[in-house]
Amino acid sequence: MSVARLSLPQSPAITKVKIRQLWSRMRRVLRFNSGVYLELRDDETATGQSIATLFMASLGYAIGYSLLFLPFEPYILVVSITARLILSLSAGLVWALVAFFLGTKLFKGSAKFWQVARPLFFSVTPGIFFILMGISLEQVYRPVAAIVATWIVVGGVVALKNSMGFSYNRSMLIYIVGFLGFIVLGGPR
Repeated sequence: MSVARLSLPQSPAITKVKIRQLWSRMRRVLRFNSGVYLELRDDETATGQSIATLFMASLGYAIGYSLLFLPFEPYILVVSITARLILSLSAGLVWALVAFFLGTKLFKGSAKFWQVARPLFFSVTPGIFFILMGISLEQVYRPVAAIVATWIVVGGVVALKNSMGFSYNRSMLIYIVGFLGFIVLGGPR
C-alpha cells in the first residue's frame, strides 16, 4: 500500500445528508414502502445506517423492558439495559443469518448476506417504540408490545419479499420455519 493512497481525503462518516437519509428511510419502512427495501438491498453504503437502525430499536427495547420489570435503581438499570442491548443486537444478527440461510439454501433465493441484512435491520425500526413499555401501566405496555412486535414481523416479511424476490407467502414461510427452529433448538421455556 503506497503512502499516496493513505493520504487521500475521506468524506466524513456522518453528515447531515446521511442523517436525513436515515430518518427518511426509517419513516418509509414504518409505512411498509416496498421501494425503500429494494433501495436498501442495492445500496452498499447503507450498511452503517442499517446497523444504526438495529441499534436504536434494540436500545428502545432494552430501555423499555428494563424500566418495566426492574426497580428504578441506576446501577441495576444500566447493567440491564446494556445486557439487553447486547442480546437484542445479537438476536438481530442471528435472525438475519437464519433468514439468509433459509432464504438462499432452503428456498433457493438469490441474494448476498448484506442484501438481506440491510432491509431486515431496517425492518426493526418500530422497535424504537418498545421504549413505551417503560410506562408500567398494563393498558399501555401490553398493547405496545403486541403492536410493535407484529409491526416488526410484518416489516420483516416485506423486507424478505423485496430483498430476495419472494412472494409474501414464501417470505412468511421463512418466518414460520425460523420460529419453529427456534422453538426446537431451545427457545422459550
